[in-house]
Amino acid sequence: MPSGHVPMNAFQNPAEFFGTQCKIPVPLEAVQEMRALVVEETGPREDWIGVDFRKSVDDAYSQLGSPVITLENAWEIFTALSNVIHTHGLA
Repeated sequence: MPSGHVPMNAFQNPAEFFGTQCKIPVPLEAVQEMRALVVEETGPREDWIGVDFRKSVDDAYSQLGSPVITLENAWEIFTALSNVIHTHGLA
């Protein structure tokens, strides 16, 4: 993240980030049922990103030299991909 923090760390340890624990336990069965409803209404997750946009991202990633993505460089690569896509009108 641009802040230098990993969102999951703040979520799991909110007091370390001056936050309050507000999680509510949700049964796994309820989550699975909600996910099934979303898929029924919107289609499979893989289809949420259009083929054209996926191609744009793949092309931009290739232009960057297909760097290995790590936790340490993910935001940098995301920003670079975004710049390539917008600069070259790929989106």
